[in-house]
Amino acid sequence: MGLKDKAGKMVLIVEDDKDINALIAYNLYKEGFSVESVYDGLRAQERVLKRHFDVVILDIMLPGIDGFSVCQAIRKRRGSHKTLVIMVSAKAEEHDKMYAYLLGADCYLTKPFSVGKLLEVVRDFNALRAREYTVEVN
Repeated sequence: MGLKDKAGKMVLIVEDDKDINALIAYNLYKEGFSVESVYDGLRAQERVLKRHFDVVILDIMLPGIDGFSVCQAIRKRRGSHKTLVIMVSAKAEEHDKMYAYLLGADCYLTKPFSVGKLLEVVRDFNALRAREYTVEVN
């Protein structure tokens, strides 16, 4: 499923629950993002290796390969430091969160989470990444 908005940043949603996927996609699209959805880890890995996404919203427990492996594939790609990776999962254990951060996730949201919170995270990270910092050395 792909919702396109020519001016928006590109978001990949990787979530096997089609209702959750559609809810996230709809709300991001309303916010002006271009959205592509996939429902399994193998398809997600194919997509992130073929094109750049500004944001990847990534479930951990997926058919095919897990979200941890997809996150690793994203971070191995050149220029991936510009991609915001948000892991979403019912796994609430601290070691799962730490592992996600170790692999390069920028944020970890535990299900259930509000769509409003997810949108806030995407907006905040995009605002931070849009800023240019300069350091003046005397």
